Amino acid sequence: MKKIFCMISMLVLSAFIIGGCASVNQRLTPSAETVVSDSNDTIEVIQAPVSAASSISEDLHALGFRWSNKTQDMVFITVGAAGIVDISAVVFNIDGNIISIDKSENTLTDFENWSTRQFSMSLEQFRQIAYAQIVTMKVVMIDKYSVSSFGISKKGAIVNGKFTSFLQQVDVQLAKLMN
Repeated sequence: MKKIFCMISMLVLSAFIIGGCASVNQRLTPSAETVVSDSNDTIEVIQAPVSAASSISEDLHALGFRWSNKTQDMVFITVGAAGIVDISAVVFNIDGNIISIDKSENTLTDFENWSTRQFSMSLEQFRQIAYAQIVTMKVVMIDKYSVSSFGISKKGAIVNGKFTSFLQQVDVQLAKLMN
C-alpha cells in the first residue's frame, strides 16, 4: 500500500512540475496568438517580443511581430534593446541581403522592460527573415548601434522558434480572406 501511495504521489508531483514549467515557459517566451476584435472586424496575429540573440556574447535584443487583416501585405516588427536607448533604425542582413528600415511606426521609443520601437516591413521581407540561415540584426541608436544574430543555423535565439507558428497563423487568416 505504501509503495502504491509513493508511486501515485510521484506521478502527481511530476505532473505539477511539468505543468508549472510549461506555464513559466509560456510567460517568459510567449507564443503567437490570433486576436479577433468584434468591434471593428480586425484580426491580428501577434508574437510578443522575445530574445533575438543567439548567444550571451551578443548584444541583448528582442524582436516581436504583428500582422493585421487591415494591412495584409505588411508585418509590424517590434525591435527591442536592453537599457534606456533611443532606437532610430534597424538593419537586417538576411543571408547577405541588406534591408534597412528607418521609418518608425511610432514617434518615440517605448521604455519598459526594454527600449522598443515599432517598424514595418513587407510580409515577403519578413518571410525572408523567418527562413534565413543567418540574420544579423543591427539596432541603430542616436550615437551607437548594437548587433545580434539569429536564424536557422544560429540555434540559441528564442525568436527562431516563433516564426513558424506566427506564419502558420498568418497563412490561415490569409486563406480565409481569399474565400
